[in-house]
Amino acid sequence: MTEKITPETYEKMNEEFEEDGIPFRIGVPTQEAIDKWQEDSRNFPYIEAPPSKDLIQEMWDKIGGRPND
Repeated sequence: MTEKITPETYEKMNEEFEEDGIPFRIGVPTQEAIDKWQEDSRNFPYIEAPPSKDLIQEMWDKIGGRPND
């Protein structure tokens, strides 16, 4: 189940920031802007992160392996 995001969601977040002493505020969008953002985000396919590389291991492989292997 997902929670509906509303302008009040942003207002509550700002209140929590203030209560916690966090010097950060979020601009409060209109409900129309939130709905458009959510609709637009559904139109983009999920993008997976590229495969990770072990750059240190690649460096060792280039020079013939780690010493004392």
